[in-house]
Amino acid sequence: MNFKSRLATAVASTAIILSAVAPAAFANTNVSVSGNGAFSHSNVSVNNTVKTNVSQSNSSNVVTVINSTANTGHNSTGFNTGGSNVISTGNATSNVNVSVGGSSNTATVNNTTDTNTTVNVSNNSAFSSNNVHVSNNSFLNVVQQTWNFVVTGIKSSANTGGNSSSFNTNGTSGVGTGDASSNVTVNVSGSSNTLQ
Repeated sequence: MNFKSRLATAVASTAIILSAVAPAAFANTNVSVSGNGAFSHSNVSVNNTVKTNVSQSNSSNVVTVINSTANTGHNSTGFNTGGSNVISTGNATSNVNVSVGGSSNTATVNNTTDTNTTVNVSNNSAFSSNNVHVSNNSFLNVVQQTWNFVVTGIKSSANTGGNSSSFNTNGTSGVGTGDASSNVTVNVSGSSNTLQ
């Protein structure tokens, strides 16, 4: 094998191996140049590069408007003659619970490069010249972005008042009201980015 054909074979073999293993993170790259005569020149160059780019983005727009009203008031009794005139209201309770969850990004990246590069240049005769260059590179670039816009407007009211008893004659008049309670809970969780 003369120099020209030998060099062409080495380069061609390397190119075929690279194209075959590049999707699998350039593992098991094997180049062998052997059995060349005197004054032979062998040049082997192996360049393996894996680039992984991950880009994730999301946005959340949450607008919550709540109007909650509980009312047992504004009752009236009047102009009655004799008997018992009593107003008794129940409890007025307004419970509002709002939970807003943020958006999330999760990226699972397997950037392992099982680099099993083997170059074997052997059994060359006197005055042979051999050059071997091997370069294995792996690059990982991850960009994760989140954007959140959360607006929560709540109006909550509870009323048991505004009751009246008037102009009643010869009887028992009374007004009894229940409890009025308004409970509001708002939970807003932010966004999260996870890289595994």
